[in-house]
Amino acid sequence: MIGKRYSIRRKLTGIIMLTSTAAVLLACLGFTLSGLANLQSRRIGDLSTIAQLVGANSTAALAFGDRQAASEVLSALRAKPSIVAAVIYTPKGELFARYQPNASVPMPRVAGKDGIHSRGDLLELVYGIQLDRERVGTLYIASDARDRDARVKQYALIAAGIVLLSLFVAFLLSWRLQSSISKPIAELARVASYVSAHKEFSVRARHQGLDDRNEIGNLMTGFNGMLAEIQQRDDRLLLHRTDLEQTVALRTAELTAANEESLVAKNAAEAAAEINARLARESALILNSATDGIIGLDLDGRATFANPAAARMVGGSPSEMKGRSIHEVFHHSRADGTPFPDAECPASQAMRRGDLFVTSDDRFWRPDGSSFPVEYSTTPMLDECGTTLGAVLMFRDITERRAIERLKSEFVSTVSHELRTPLTSIRGALGLLSTGMLGTVGEKGQRMLAIAVSNTDRLVRLINDILDLERIESGTVELERGPVDAGAVMMQALEGVQSMADQASVRLDMMPADGALWGDSDRIIQTLTNLLGNAIKFSPPGTTVTLSGAMREADFLFRVADHGRGIPENKLESIFGRFSQVDGSDSRDKGGSGLGLAICQSIVHAHGGEIWAEKNEAAGSLFQFTIPLKASLTATQPASAPSAVETIRDLNGSNALMSILVVEDDLDLARVITMALQRHGLRTLHAITGSEAIQLCRQHEPSLIVLDLILPDMDGFAVVRSLRETARLASIPLLVYSAMDVGSTDQSRLRLGPTEFLTKSRCSPADFDRHVVRLLGAVTNNPKDEQHAA
Repeated sequence: MIGKRYSIRRKLTGIIMLTSTAAVLLACLGFTLSGLANLQSRRIGDLSTIAQLVGANSTAALAFGDRQAASEVLSALRAKPSIVAAVIYTPKGELFARYQPNASVPMPRVAGKDGIHSRGDLLELVYGIQLDRERVGTLYIASDARDRDARVKQYALIAAGIVLLSLFVAFLLSWRLQSSISKPIAELARVASYVSAHKEFSVRARHQGLDDRNEIGNLMTGFNGMLAEIQQRDDRLLLHRTDLEQTVALRTAELTAANEESLVAKNAAEAAAEINARLARESALILNSATDGIIGLDLDGRATFANPAAARMVGGSPSEMKGRSIHEVFHHSRADGTPFPDAECPASQAMRRGDLFVTSDDRFWRPDGSSFPVEYSTTPMLDECGTTLGAVLMFRDITERRAIERLKSEFVSTVSHELRTPLTSIRGALGLLSTGMLGTVGEKGQRMLAIAVSNTDRLVRLINDILDLERIESGTVELERGPVDAGAVMMQALEGVQSMADQASVRLDMMPADGALWGDSDRIIQTLTNLLGNAIKFSPPGTTVTLSGAMREADFLFRVADHGRGIPENKLESIFGRFSQVDGSDSRDKGGSGLGLAICQSIVHAHGGEIWAEKNEAAGSLFQFTIPLKASLTATQPASAPSAVETIRDLNGSNALMSILVVEDDLDLARVITMALQRHGLRTLHAITGSEAIQLCRQHEPSLIVLDLILPDMDGFAVVRSLRETARLASIPLLVYSAMDVGSTDQSRLRLGPTEFLTKSRCSPADFDRHVVRLLGAVTNNPKDEQHAA
């Protein structure tokens, strides 16, 4: 509307006037605000100065309680009309003196907080009066805004004068300047209107007094040049019109053919779009049908899509999850319930780096506060250029798997107790029969006993191997890691199979190797023993089995080489599978269970090492495995194993003075144990329940307790806990003889005096005798116990 009503001349004048007015007004406003700010600062400074003077002159009056003198000091404020109230308070906050020229101004009853305060138009100052750094009173001063109002009026008059003068000067300048701009533009408008109306391109715009160095002059020159160019083109168009009509006819025929081709291409594009739509529907169906949770994440860890399975597991809908931070929603706490900041989350960090992250043991939380165990992975989403666009989170509820694992663990514990105990009883009874201590057995009977003992040992080994493998792979067996001397464990493993090698007429050779590594020495010895045992079984008489090792940069390499029949190349990897045999008859001829190598592999992998088999260069097989090292590790020599020549008869005739309490609820095994001990002249006591065992200990104080952990009324832990409460029973030697494999944590809860641990079916009667000898030897070597026994 403004463009239609006013000419360009008036518009330019108005623009210059408005710009000048706005600039002057802004300058005046800035000047006024700056002045008011300076005025406020001066008011605060004046109040502070007055408060310091009044405070300094009032200290004596406050010190001597002279209210009249304090009032005279305040009356001096009449020289400052803007001071409308002043009050001096005692340190207790009581009114001491006041100055109130205007009764309408209220004064506070008590002093407020020290400092400057604003209340309406009043500026208040609360100042602490001190004498020798001790507060003797409080000064309150209030100032009104009369100085500010007067200064505002003064500023308003000055600003009004400046604005009026500026507007007058701006009007004169704008009237002069607009003519130099509006006249050429009006000329351009006239020529453009004429050309548009008459289609006459020969007319030109006149620009007197303007040269090419002026922008408007350049504009008019360019406009005239444009008209000349248009005129030339118009002439050329007239010449080519006929040719154009002919060309159009030709092109029309070509376009007709092109349209037909375009129709074919369009049909192809529609078919491709239909295929893409079908693929998109199939992808959506796959996501919606997947049982695993699938969530798309952006670079900030917020969900961009979620399939129904993900929403169902975390308790919501896919639409509710979009746009929310997945970590804050259901990964905000660790498995134990402690807060889990996003900055410490390895999955979030891996996603930001664009790395793959996988874990099989974590916990997600639902909005109602419940949680469920999960395994999940985050995979980066990359475009064609390799740029990370986000990540895909895939997770699975493993609650049922955990329940199955728990049932499996309970089954293993049940099998451990229900099979090992009767097998130990059978093996012990057969051992007593084969030694002839229960009577002479004929030659045929001896052969039958040998067969029974051999098959019992084979069954025991099979059960132990199965239980060991399940416990190691399920993670229920905790590796008792510590410093290990590689040479020491190699020597112990070699000594453990020496008797087996002697029976097979196989020579054992060890190439000494020093090395300090970090691991479970017992499990490493078990691995070496299994490998050496296999090598001995499959080596012909007169050959040599070699044990060697070598320290490497990050691990220690163990080698067991034999000169037997070897392993076919197609079975070098499968030989470590469960019940895997090179020949199906090996389990019958060699007596193996087919689980030894699988156990070795599980133990080595639990240490973080690798195990593999190769063909020996000369003949036979070469088994190798690695155990990682640990920096700055000092190897310690393990305690030497009990000598195999020790027997219960080596106790210097003190057997009759000793008594052994056997705590075992299996009557058959208890009879075998007591009979084996009694044949050496030891006095035995038997308890079936834990309470009976505690009572017998208090009555007889045995020299040694043989304790099973699973009892009808209480477990072995409760028995030990009860015995620890009595000082004279807390130091009794204890042999824990149970079907359970006792870990290091449980061992600390089962210690009385000297304490050792045996697993049923894992030790032979000779091993049992050696442990009894060592524990009873600790009794005979203790002077206090000898005195008590006498």
